[in-house]
Amino acid sequence: MAEALGDGTGDSLGRELSSLLRAWWENSVQAGGRKPTQEALARQIGVTQATLSRYLSPAHPLMAPADTVRVLHAALGAPPEELEKAVALACGVRSEQRPTASALMPARKRRLPEGRGARRNLAIAAMMAVALIAVWSVGRTVLETGRTVKPVAAPAHPNATQWPLVRKGETSSLTWTVQRLLKAHHHRLRTDGIFGSETRAQVIAFQKKRGLQPDGKVGKDTWPMLVLPASPGDTGPQVEAVQDLLHRAGQPSDITGVYTAATQRMVRSFQRQQGLPDTGAVDEKTWLSLTST
Repeated sequence: MAEALGDGTGDSLGRELSSLLRAWWENSVQAGGRKPTQEALARQIGVTQATLSRYLSPAHPLMAPADTVRVLHAALGAPPEELEKAVALACGVRSEQRPTASALMPARKRRLPEGRGARRNLAIAAMMAVALIAVWSVGRTVLETGRTVKPVAAPAHPNATQWPLVRKGETSSLTWTVQRLLKAHHHRLRTDGIFGSETRAQVIAFQKKRGLQPDGKVGKDTWPMLVLPASPGDTGPQVEAVQDLLHRAGQPSDITGVYTAATQRMVRSFQRQQGLPDTGAVDEKTWLSLTST
């Protein structure tokens, strides 16, 4: 969990880590020759944009967890040699210092009790120290041999045949997709990623117009009528939905709402991965695979 910084040492480490993460972001270049937007990057690593903004702000830093640092490093294609330093800072240790077992152990456990049970407690403390050092050593080996940690992409579903069910209470990329597609059909609603009462009401209105059962759920009957074809040159919420789902499927793409040549390349890559014709245009079968991945 990210921690707000309090004491002077924490402030210093937090500023140093935030400066490093911001440099990764500023210097990153993805498809189209631009760095990813903070909105797209936050969604990719699974945090809010406000949280990501503080991770990247040396002036008002929020200490990013080590796991998040690793994912950011991979997502931004940062220099391999800087990963170990960033992880060390995230653990509250200067990069030139080796994190010892005592540094990682809670302060109240560093003080060994004296008296009758001292020998037993010393043995327990020794075993804990050995275990912590072993864990640290394994982690260091992974960093030195693997260098980068690839973001975990959702498993592919070649030639998917079943549309997902999205309903009230859902908070995922599929909710963003439903909301953006409703907007593309000229429904007025917020695109906030939360399938609440407003979204459900608009789904029901859409279903009534098309003679569908107005249950407020987006499933196998509603999806085919909701999705819209998208191809190079198109703009609008449906293109944003495609780009967002490409991110979800492990194909990095800025969410701009403009179907650029870069978006077309990502669609073709996704289609090949799914065993679909790599046309570069999003048809119903491609939508089916995108929403099922």
